[in-house]
Amino acid sequence: MPTSPLFIKEEALVSYQGEETNHYVAFPAIVPVNDDEVLISYKRGNAHARDTGAVLEIIRFHLKSGKKTQEPIELGIPKTIMQMGEWIRFPDGSLRTYIDAQIVKDGKHTRVGLQQALTKDNGKTFETLKPVGTIDGVEYGYLFDSATVGQRVYALIMTFEYLEGGRRTVDALYTDDNGGTWHFVKNLSEEFGDIRINESSLLPYKDGFLVTTRGYDNQQRLHHVDREFNLIQERNLTTNTPTMDSYLGRPRLFSYGGEYFLIGRNWRTITREIPMELGLFRIDPINLSVDKHFVLDNIERADVTDGYYPCPILFETKDRKLLNVFDYRALFGNSPDIIRFQFDSADFLSE
Repeated sequence: MPTSPLFIKEEALVSYQGEETNHYVAFPAIVPVNDDEVLISYKRGNAHARDTGAVLEIIRFHLKSGKKTQEPIELGIPKTIMQMGEWIRFPDGSLRTYIDAQIVKDGKHTRVGLQQALTKDNGKTFETLKPVGTIDGVEYGYLFDSATVGQRVYALIMTFEYLEGGRRTVDALYTDDNGGTWHFVKNLSEEFGDIRINESSLLPYKDGFLVTTRGYDNQQRLHHVDREFNLIQERNLTTNTPTMDSYLGRPRLFSYGGEYFLIGRNWRTITREIPMELGLFRIDPINLSVDKHFVLDNIERADVTDGYYPCPILFETKDRKLLNVFDYRALFGNSPDIIRFQFDSADFLSE
């Protein structure tokens, strides 16, 4: 059975309460700007999806004091939905947010092509949003994660059948010029056995990467690939983990203290009589199995009706290293808050 560590802190950073419009805040992404501060981006709109006019809002947050240190910045395009943002810090120090831009067409949300905004002053100002455009004949809609190896940045990005290129896959790309130009490496949907996958994450490991994928078949998988994203080994975590009965929502891989972790929205039972939880899984990277399962939020089985796209980060205090998890959570059918959980990071390491 999973265990639940003690909170050091739980707090709402941005609340829906008191807002008559644009009260739906969700899908945070974070990036460090110095040892003590992060930028947090999140969607601000009125609903989970099909939310025309929703913007990407960005705040600067001081990790130790818990205070916002900059007025919010909003990025958006009229009559368009800024659904998800993801940060990439490049080797030259520049920073870009990549936004999953959508419209509502025939009653469905439809990607219009990945948008990007560059900041050269660590998030104090941003250049105008512009499309990433086609990459080797393919237009992408949703960027999930990135990893830097030397001067090269790799990213996992999804394309859709109605965008240029005409396929729905998750691809691995790279850039050697700080995001100026991107190049195709591998179609991971094809490489992993022609499976339909969505939200994915990667982490450098040995001479390649660990990659986790959320399948449209409700399965969460963990893959070990080489530097060219050729498959070495893989494992279906859902079928091999008794306390994981579906995919993980917005999964992310990270590591510290010589250990490897997978975090995301988890369903312990396929029938969902146990409500959604924020799950943290300690991974054995050699055999690609779950070594330990922690429930970071909602082990009490509260009425969480939306939430858990987590972003973890560690920072040092005088006497210990803290694991902070930035996330969103809605209770009782209300709109969500942007929240921060804080734990003693030693609680998750092997004894």
